[in-house]
Amino acid sequence: MSKKKIELFIAMSLDGYIADTQGSVGWLEEIEGTGDNGYTTFLNEIDTVVMGHTTYKQLFTLTDTFPYSKKHVYVFSNEKAGTKDENAAFVNGSVENWLETTEGKSIWLVGGAQLVKKFLEEKQIDRFIITVAPIILGDGIPLFEKGAREQLLLEEVVQYGQFTQMTYRKKE
Repeated sequence: MSKKKIELFIAMSLDGYIADTQGSVGWLEEIEGTGDNGYTTFLNEIDTVVMGHTTYKQLFTLTDTFPYSKKHVYVFSNEKAGTKDENAAFVNGSVENWLETTEGKSIWLVGGAQLVKKFLEEKQIDRFIITVAPIILGDGIPLFEKGAREQLLLEEVVQYGQFTQMTYRKKE
């Protein structure tokens, strides 16, 4: 069986927040960028999407149509684990156990911060594609919660208008 590749593709403020104190990412729309920051290319390369339950619920406040209908979608959730809806299967437990059962080979870890920490604790993120927005929020939901630790190697830096995208891989 070939190794599954897990990539975190996410945007954050210059001071490290992925959402404001209300959980909103609306501040991202205030910043001038060029193109879609590599999003479409990245989305075409993955077959599976995994996210936390709060991130899943927030998707429906951002768009009228579910954006990942052509992908395998999994949502880590304590209260809905073992169920499905029209868009996703709800799972819980260890990341390693989930990886053994999922058919996905190229997996996008969408977020949020608690799930990112869980994947980090289990050493399951292979690449980190982090787009930094030139805004200081001062408070909010941090990308990396306290206790998260991983040594990374820089692969690439790309500028998209006012955004800077850095790609790292975990150090073996």
